[in-house]
Amino acid sequence: MRVPDDVFAQICAELEAAERSGELDEIFKGEPRAPDQQTGRKPFLHSFSIGMKLYKSTFLKIYGYDITTPEFAEDALTRLAILGCSRARDYYRAVVLEWEHEHNKEMKSAAHWYKERCAEEWENMKRKAVRESRKEQEAEQLKADLQQKSDRELLILLQRLKRSGA
Repeated sequence: MRVPDDVFAQICAELEAAERSGELDEIFKGEPRAPDQQTGRKPFLHSFSIGMKLYKSTFLKIYGYDITTPEFAEDALTRLAILGCSRARDYYRAVVLEWEHEHNKEMKSAAHWYKERCAEEWENMKRKAVRESRKEQEAEQLKADLQQKSDRELLILLQRLKRSGA
């Protein structure tokens, strides 16, 4: 989905104002995260509990971890099943299929855009080659014409060029 130009301009203006005010100066100078705080696969897996609400984002996170850690999804879905969510696999498959469908659409769109850029560049290169070829042909023709002129004709041409300042 494309952000409307006026909304994008407003966001940019707000960021610029925040930057000018110094509001962003300390953004990365906070305290480092404590090792016991929940981050990563294991704490995520251990955060599952009986009766917890499962969101699409939960299954997307499982999928993301599974991409980098094979069998993570199997472990997570097994744990959810043990905790009583018998439809977790179905939800997971649906979320993954939806994500992959959207991802493939985006990739096709990007490939189409890239193909168009490549075609444009190829056409520009062909036009440039044709122009260069024409210039070479014109130079060869001029050279051939000059070689056919007599010394007197060449002298007259040189005097004209000298007068014209070329």
